[in-house]
This record gives sequence, C-alpha cells and structure tokens, in this order.
Amino acid sequence: MKTYFNGFETNEITFKSPSKLVANRVVAYASDGYLAYAEQGGDFTGIVTSYRDGFATVVMKGHAVASYNESLPSMGICKLAPGKNGFMEADEENGKAYTVLNVDSKTKTIEFII
Repeated sequence: MKTYFNGFETNEITFKSPSKLVANRVVAYASDGYLAYAEQGGDFTGIVTSYRDGFATVVMKGHAVASYNESLPSMGICKLAPGKNGFMEADEENGKAYTVLNVDSKTKTIEFII
C-alpha cells in the first residue's frame, strides 16, 4: 500500500532571489538576504518548489521533494545533507536524520519530511 504525504504539515515561504533557482533543489538563506544553493555538507533552509520573476517558493517544513544526484538515499530513516549544486545526498558522516518516504530512481527525486 502506498501512502501519499503531499501537503503533510507543509509550510512554504516566498523569498526574493536574484539568481534563477531550480525546483527540488536544496537552498540556504544567505547573509545578504537572498537564497542560494546550500553548501555541500552544510545546513539548509528548505527545498525550492517554484521560481518565477525573481522569487522562489521554498518548503520549510513538512513534505518535500528534492533532487539527488550521486548518492542514492534509502527509504526509512536516512541521514541526508546538501550535495553539489543544490542536490540532496545521503551522508552518513555529516547528514541529519530524516524520514525518507519514497525514492524515485527514474526522476532522481526523494520525498521526505523536513
């Protein structure tokens, strides 16, 4: 049985961002007051859901979908951290534990709870 968590306790905020950001990428709020892709292995603010005309909508809490690039995360409790260029990656050493609900190897996305 598949459970759908779309919208589960999801909180989104819109940020001004002068650089174009891609949906499903991991971002951090920088000291200049704008968003940028999160640094590899660092902390992150949320996941971009959309970008238009200099504004990005970001999931800050709840159900999120993020792109991964190299390291395939596993379902269940998995340690995750930002990777290169805003991709999420499994990181047992530096990552934080999150509940991963689904891994889609075709679209290279994961669903998890922030």
